Amino acid sequence: MAEISRATLFGKLNPLMFKSAEGAVTFCKLRGNPHVDLSHWLFQIVNLPDSDMHRILRHFEVDTARLVRDFQTTLERLPRGASAIEDFSEHLPYAVKEGWMYATLLFGESQVRSGYLLVGLLKNDRLRNVLTRISGEFEKVKVETLTEDFARIVKGSPEDGQAASDGFAPGTPGEASQAIPAGRHGQAGGAAALRLRSDGARARGPDRSGHGP
Repeated sequence: MAEISRATLFGKLNPLMFKSAEGAVTFCKLRGNPHVDLSHWLFQIVNLPDSDMHRILRHFEVDTARLVRDFQTTLERLPRGASAIEDFSEHLPYAVKEGWMYATLLFGESQVRSGYLLVGLLKNDRLRNVLTRISGEFEKVKVETLTEDFARIVKGSPEDGQAASDGFAPGTPGEASQAIPAGRHGQAGGAAALRLRSDGARARGPDRSGHGP
């Protein structure tokens, strides 16, 4: 049975999200963790200068100092001592799929922003449990309010106006879909995607070519 490849899936991340996912892979390797966990990625996003997520956390008065401490506690509980990264945690690509679903079906966008990722995490019961185990501060984010007033909450975010890293952008109604020229957002068009082996073999890290290591 055909499956959605990770190259296709991660290619839907906008450039800010893609770079933070690359950072999560590097962070995981430096810490000696065997799997890239959702906490690695979210911690990278929270440590960016600005994003949708920063604006959402401020809007819902999340205690960011406590949030960071909770992330650090979660990360310290992960297994250590791995000489190489084995794979992504199952929650990470699952979260991207949920973010992509809400991006396209609810917000009509071609990119996965950090705000859409957060909506997907909060809307899915399984992922919401993972998120709130990382930090109870995420419970302050009211997802219905977020979805209804998303544009105002994240207005001015650096993710405004970005597109999917694979270069795909939907055409206007009645027009064919268009691809943004490769390199416009610092990615290699449709080939720009993270990929780790899913067959249990040791992985070398992010592969921007779309081909296996």
